[in-house]
Amino acid sequence: MRTTSLMYKLIRLPVSWLTKVSAIADEHEQKPSAPDHVVYVMRSPSATDLVAARKAAHALQLPDPTEPLALNGKLYDRVLYLEDPKRRLGQTPQDAFVELLNLHQQNSSYNVHMYPIGLFWGREPGREHNEGRTMTADIEVPGKFRKFWLVLFSGRNILARVSRPVSLRTMATSHASDVELAHKLTRVARTHFARLRYAVAGPKLLGREAMIQELLESSAIRAAINEEARAKKITEAQAVKRARSYLHEVAADYREGLVRFGDHFLTWLWNKIYNGITVKNGDIIRKLAQDGHEIVYVPCHRSHMDYLLLSYVIYKEGLVPPHIAAGVNLNFFPVGTIFRRGGAFFLRRSFRGNKLYSTVFREYLTRLFRKGYAVEYFMEGGRSRTGRLLQPKTGMLAMTLQSQLRGVNRPVTFVPVYLGYEHVMEVATYHGELKGAKKEKESVFQVFGILRKLRNFGHGFVTFGEPLRLSEYLDNTQPDWRDSVTRGAEEPAKPRWLTPVVNDLADIMMRRINDGAALNSINLTGLVLLSAERHTLTKEELLAQIQCYLALHREVPYSNDIHVPEWETEALWEHLTKMDKLAISENNAGSVVALDQVQAVTLTYYRNNILHMFIVPALLARFARKGEKFTAVEAAQFMQKVFPLLEAELFVNRHSSEVPLWVAALCEEFVRQQWLVENDGSYTIVGRNTPGYVQLTLLANAAEETLVRYAIVFELLQQSDALSRNELEQYSEQVGSRVGTRHGIDAPEFYDKRVFSTLVSTLKSERYVHVTDAGDFTSDERTAILSDEIDVLLGSQVQQTIRDSVQRILAK
Repeated sequence: MRTTSLMYKLIRLPVSWLTKVSAIADEHEQKPSAPDHVVYVMRSPSATDLVAARKAAHALQLPDPTEPLALNGKLYDRVLYLEDPKRRLGQTPQDAFVELLNLHQQNSSYNVHMYPIGLFWGREPGREHNEGRTMTADIEVPGKFRKFWLVLFSGRNILARVSRPVSLRTMATSHASDVELAHKLTRVARTHFARLRYAVAGPKLLGREAMIQELLESSAIRAAINEEARAKKITEAQAVKRARSYLHEVAADYREGLVRFGDHFLTWLWNKIYNGITVKNGDIIRKLAQDGHEIVYVPCHRSHMDYLLLSYVIYKEGLVPPHIAAGVNLNFFPVGTIFRRGGAFFLRRSFRGNKLYSTVFREYLTRLFRKGYAVEYFMEGGRSRTGRLLQPKTGMLAMTLQSQLRGVNRPVTFVPVYLGYEHVMEVATYHGELKGAKKEKESVFQVFGILRKLRNFGHGFVTFGEPLRLSEYLDNTQPDWRDSVTRGAEEPAKPRWLTPVVNDLADIMMRRINDGAALNSINLTGLVLLSAERHTLTKEELLAQIQCYLALHREVPYSNDIHVPEWETEALWEHLTKMDKLAISENNAGSVVALDQVQAVTLTYYRNNILHMFIVPALLARFARKGEKFTAVEAAQFMQKVFPLLEAELFVNRHSSEVPLWVAALCEEFVRQQWLVENDGSYTIVGRNTPGYVQLTLLANAAEETLVRYAIVFELLQQSDALSRNELEQYSEQVGSRVGTRHGIDAPEFYDKRVFSTLVSTLKSERYVHVTDAGDFTSDERTAILSDEIDVLLGSQVQQTIRDSVQRILAK
């Protein structure tokens, strides 16, 4: 058995004082046969590494790696090394594994867990020349001299990655030959450490200028340069200069030093403005990275904070931050330079009419994939001004699929990411832009303005959703897709199936983003108060309704990935008051919570973050409030009629065939919450004088604005003989503005033309409208039936306002 070396004893205290270790452990459920039945696997002996490993084990409440393991009356080394230059003559790396496996064969009660520990002194990936030679030493196995400098300069930035343990009991039971198994474990461990290093630091970096020159010499860009020279009647040298300028505009210039500084700065920033950041499913991305996947992060886009928060969280998960596709509007001094060195690459809003730029950008993106860089892009194209997910823009997604067809070796895997906040700094400007205010151009002065407004932003939420492996998706949807793959440098022809596949894939990703939504104090408060008369409730009514909504999603969850907090009522109230988004007054009845006009508009944005989770329960509540006895089947039949509209508008991630089971489960939960009464399989609403009636009514009111929009479009179709698509969308917006003014609806989506456009597109695809030979839209009997069913769920005053407004607009 190896004892701790004299060197370790000499340096333990000074190295402990000089170093700081961040420890990340993969989740696992298995337990060893005893708390200390744990051994560790490390790459090679190092006294400084052992000090760091000891600190990591202590932080994770694991046994001390410097203490021996006692089994069957014998002491064993707690740490096993894959490479040990001081190993005695005749020994092999497998000997220690064989000895432990033999022990498990002899004693069936033992189950020692073997934890691989990867130690990273900084995360500098190193750089390479064009021919691929490494310019710096490997960050995991440096020489003694370099280790001395690493302790001094990187000792405060050590990452310890403790991977999921291997059960030696399982291995001993399933394999007969200990020697053969030990050899296999050693090989697997070496591969694991190599992949772990790649996941933590990323691939070796090629200098930016060298990379640009390499791309300019690629056959696809050379062909585009020649075509540009012919089409624009310029010299080849001028076309090359133009292509080079495009690459300089686009390409990132990743610097690990800046990322490390950003880590310290953002840690300070988040601690100043947030009271916590909840991260869910971080183990998903760690496993993908360690398994060698080419990860494409696809987050929603709510704020400029998104870039910073997601990169920060990924870095804290022990992974190299992704290269981020950012709008060229952010490429201004000094922010552009900082973002570029943090891994951002810039793209223009449109590539239309510029084939050279399109080719340059596509080749750059393909190179990122081939080199193994993780990539991040926002499919919405810009920040959501309404709080809902925007309809996806599929350009980047199409280029990713085209890169797959170029023969990218690593498996390309999409990871949807939900980003949620209790406060978004840009919300005030969003509403103005939707009402017609000019978008303010990004500038350094805008950045300083944001910094001046730093305040309590509440809590942040990051959820990594269900990954989608691109090759598996293509196998299921387009089995012959490999026929379009080209392994050479030439750009493949665009296959016919690409566009519909890209559109379907974009839709799937948006739904999976919504699957990770987080319920928080602000979006739930917005959902409740905006549904209340005059936007006012007592403190007790507000808190009771929030608790009902939390219980609803615990019992009938929207998805497995949603965040449903566990709150004590008073703690929730205390947090709400600190967020300062409500008008709270005191009277003889107690605390009264209200929203003024500005607060109501603001909370509409946050409510829309989670509306997709409540729209079906709200419509069911609306259906129940008709006052008639109904069955779950009848409610589901209505829901299935409007469900395609909900799917397209709110990216609800359920199939229509799942709606009956969903509605039945909701009916049971409504009964449990004393909102409905069940009798022989039928349901009726509870009495008006009960708390349950008020609570059900508040939930039902959350669906009103959605139903109003549907009613507006259906009324226009029925009162007109025929309308062009442009007229239908334009008139819908005008009627919506009138109805909103008349009934106090000031939701951002009423000023967003894209919401009506999406609705009209869905009505067309679901054949609720017919298109004449002249291209005009007309309605039929199905339209009238659904229109009548929706009208029944709306109040008579709203119905009359819609009819009158439609008549006036059509009469013009």
